[in-house]
Amino acid sequence: MKIIGIIPARYGSKRLPGKPLIKIKNKSLLELTFNAVSKSKVFDLIFITTDSKKIIDLSKSIGAECIRTSKNNQNGTERCAELITKLNMQIDNHDLIVNIQCDEPFIQKNHLEKLINLFDTPTKIGTLVAPINKNEINDPSVVKVSIDKNGDAINFNRNIKKLEKKNKLYKHIGVYAYQKPTLLEIVHLKSTKREQEEKLEQLRWLQNHYQISCQFIKENLKSINTINDLKNL
Repeated sequence: MKIIGIIPARYGSKRLPGKPLIKIKNKSLLELTFNAVSKSKVFDLIFITTDSKKIIDLSKSIGAECIRTSKNNQNGTERCAELITKLNMQIDNHDLIVNIQCDEPFIQKNHLEKLINLFDTPTKIGTLVAPINKNEINDPSVVKVSIDKNGDAINFNRNIKKLEKKNKLYKHIGVYAYQKPTLLEIVHLKSTKREQEEKLEQLRWLQNHYQISCQFIKENLKSINTINDLKNL
């Protein structure tokens, strides 16, 4: 089994335009995330994928392999699926695809290893959850998740009022892993009303009865979603 790391990078982010190119301590967000993924040494192959020439040029400058994908992709998972389809001869059905959103520059090797270890048992989709700080609970840019006793996601939301209050809340970390057949299945699911309202692609999977296994990490990772996230670094 090969483990494939993919960093989908979208230039036209509505909440933070040009996000992958934003500089943090003289390095772009995309470079920081790519360096973290590369440093982990858990991947057989690593790709950046985008529809932006600016991001393609940046990827080349940092020594990353970047493959252009369509402007029609609605989310990072669709971009990953298109890339995997293009690389079909290199990737087989037993390979594991890990989607690391480019706004996760603080991801570490042990986090990625924990996610990958979920697939030691029959798992189709895996993701990471972390402790949530009090100041993040009412922040719509921080995605909240509730999980059941087996560690599977029950619900994701930006608005705390809509989550199951009886279940403990966690912070969702923007990293997913999927088996190749699952990845190619879920991108053909019809978008749901809740997904569109919340701008959370994983709600489509839950509403179509796909189990999402969650792996807990103890570090509350800072994701870069808004200008305030940059100010608070």
